[in-house]
Amino acid sequence: ELEINRGYTAIRAVAEDGTLTIYARAMGNAGNSIQVTFLSNDPALTISLPSTSLTGGIDGYWITDLEASPKLNKAVRDWSLGFYQALKGFSIDVTAAFSTELKDGDPAVDAGIAQRYPNGEAVLLNTPALQTNFSPTSLTYWSAVHAEMASLLSTAGHVPYMQLGEVQWWYFPLAGSGMTFYDQYTQDTFSAIHGRPMRIIPERESDPAAFPEEVQHLRTILGEFSRNLIASVQAQHANCKFEVLYPTDVNDSALNTIVNYPLSEWTPEKISCLKTESFTYTFNRNLNQSRYSIEFGSGKSFPPSKRSFLVGIGDSTTTWRKEVQIAKTHGLESIVLFALDQFCLIGYSFPLIPGRRSSRQMP
Repeated sequence: ELEINRGYTAIRAVAEDGTLTIYARAMGNAGNSIQVTFLSNDPALTISLPSTSLTGGIDGYWITDLEASPKLNKAVRDWSLGFYQALKGFSIDVTAAFSTELKDGDPAVDAGIAQRYPNGEAVLLNTPALQTNFSPTSLTYWSAVHAEMASLLSTAGHVPYMQLGEVQWWYFPLAGSGMTFYDQYTQDTFSAIHGRPMRIIPERESDPAAFPEEVQHLRTILGEFSRNLIASVQAQHANCKFEVLYPTDVNDSALNTIVNYPLSEWTPEKISCLKTESFTYTFNRNLNQSRYSIEFGSGKSFPPSKRSFLVGIGDSTTTWRKEVQIAKTHGLESIVLFALDQFCLIGYSFPLIPGRRSSRQMP
C-alpha cells in the first residue's frame, strides 16, 4: 500500500487484514484496462490474484443536477476568477458566454429542458451536448448560471458583461422527423393560444409563410427567454451588460432567419452589442458572404459601436485575415479572434501582419 500510494498516478491501494485492494484512479470502464502482475522472491509471501486486470469499473450516466447550488462547479469558479483577475491586471475587458448546449443535460421528458424533434427525440449534438429549450425550467437554470458568472466578473473587478452565445433554436432537422421545436412547453403554450397543435415543420428550407402562427410563436418564446434571463441577472447586478452572438451561416434559411431573431428584444436599446460569426463562410473562403456577416448588424439598426465580429482562425489557409481587414474598415466595437488556444498553438504573430496586396497596369 505504501509503495503504490507514494507516487503511482494510475492506481491507489488500501491494505487491510492481509488483502491489498488496488483501485484505478481513472473513472469507469477506463480502469478495467489496467493489467496486474506480481513477482515475489520471498517464500514466506504467498500472493493470489482474483484477476489479471482490474475489474468492476462501470461508466456512470452523468446528468447535470438542475437543483444544485451553486450551478458552476468549483473548478469553473476558481479558473474563471483567476483568469478574470489576470485580465483585469492587463486592463483587458471580459465578456463571459454561455450557449444553450449543456454537456450532461438530462434528455428525459420529465426533466423538461431538452429541445425535441417532432418524434419526441431529444436534440443531442455531437459536441457532445444536449440542446436545451426555452421553458421556465430551462430559464431558471440558465438565469442562475449567468448570474453566478456575473458575480465572478464583479469580484474580479470587471463590469459584468455576459453573452447569450447562440441562444437559439437548433438549426437542423432530424431526417424523417422534422425541426427541433416540439418540446412540451412550446407545444402546450402554442395550443393554449391557437386552440390546435403545432404543425410539423419538416426542414430548415420550409417556407415560413406556410407556418405563420408557428413561426411567430417560436420567435416570441425565444424573445421572452432572452428578456427574462437578462432581467433576472440585472436584478442582482444592475450594471451587467449583455450581448448576443448570432451565427449568420447556420441561420441562412428563410425559416431560421425568422425564428432565431426576436426583433422586439434584440435591439440596440436592449442589448449592448450584436456579435456575428460565420465559420462556414470563412472555411469556404467566401468573402462576399463574410462581408454580409460583418455588415449584418447594420440592417438591424445597430451602429458600429454596438457591433462585433467573431472570426475563426484555426486554418491558416482560409480568408480570416482578410475578414479582419474588412471588419476594421467598419469601425466595429471589437473583432474577436477565435480562439486564444488556436492562436497560441499555431503561433500567429501579433500585431497581425496586413495582408499582401499587389497591383499591375493592364494594357
